[in-house]
Amino acid sequence: MTRLGMNRLGRRFMWASMGVLAVAVIMIVIAAQQMFINDQDLGFLLWILIPATAAAAIVAWLLSAPIARDAKRLSDAASRVAGGDLRARSGVVRADELGDAATEFDRMVVRLESVEKERTLMLSSISHDLRTPLAALRASVEAIRDGVAPDPDASLKGMEHQVQALAALVDDLGLHTRLASGTMPMRPTRVDLTELADEAVETLRPLATAGGVRLAIVAGDRISITADPVQLGRVVRNLIENAVRHSPADGTVTVELEVSGGEAVVRVVDEGEGFPPELGDRVFDAFTRGDPARDVRTGTAGLGLAIAAAVVDAHGGDIAIAGSDHDGGVVEVRLPA
Repeated sequence: MTRLGMNRLGRRFMWASMGVLAVAVIMIVIAAQQMFINDQDLGFLLWILIPATAAAAIVAWLLSAPIARDAKRLSDAASRVAGGDLRARSGVVRADELGDAATEFDRMVVRLESVEKERTLMLSSISHDLRTPLAALRASVEAIRDGVAPDPDASLKGMEHQVQALAALVDDLGLHTRLASGTMPMRPTRVDLTELADEAVETLRPLATAGGVRLAIVAGDRISITADPVQLGRVVRNLIENAVRHSPADGTVTVELEVSGGEAVVRVVDEGEGFPPELGDRVFDAFTRGDPARDVRTGTAGLGLAIAAAVVDAHGGDIAIAGSDHDGGVVEVRLPA
């Protein structure tokens, strides 16, 4: 569209108007031939059509100009997005179908920008989390190869731990990908939630003992729910493991079980410093960790809580950071009872 000329949409409106006027002229001429209109009235009607034609062209231009302008803005924004600029927005606000299309386009670009940020964070986090164990493995291999390792058996044991940590990271990445894509099958059955929590506590008791942390369960009557025992057990273990890592020596991690409001509640409480307020619910996003020293050997590279959240969501439940009734960190899971 030129600055002074009529845009393509306006020309289409004008030609449509011209078509309607042409039909009117033809009908008038036919009526005149059939003697329904005399020559004087025919001339008058034809002269009336001249300003009508001009008015139609003006109206077509006036109506099409804002539509063409907003369509151009939407097209320009689409071109910028196609060129990789995910900050582009159409900025079109209209109460019609074009406005609806622009709103959906802007919403799509916001989502694309979010996905791109997640992808960048994922690549950066994986690179960071792999760097330390790989560097340690390389140093150990070089020391053993050069014969300067003071204790080769201890070095091999350390290398084994590093390999196990890397394998755990790969497993967590694969699990999180399947959960995020919805391709992870759930096999629900009746589960004794109290027994499942007790098994998780016993599994992690050696880890807690090594850090000087006590584990305890507070439960009343046994709670039975329908869930996938394998995946739900992973949730409880992840929450307990996260709490143990953030608990001080001689602290206690408590697993509280109850039924409240028709829901089964699992609450894991530690005596650490709690979750940083600035993180909020982002603690359940992948690769988010409260500790600045990211090291895959100390945890699950920020995937533990993200996996727990995805599993809980797949079960139709909710997971959140609980209120301030407890000191330290509190994560609460609510599941349909």
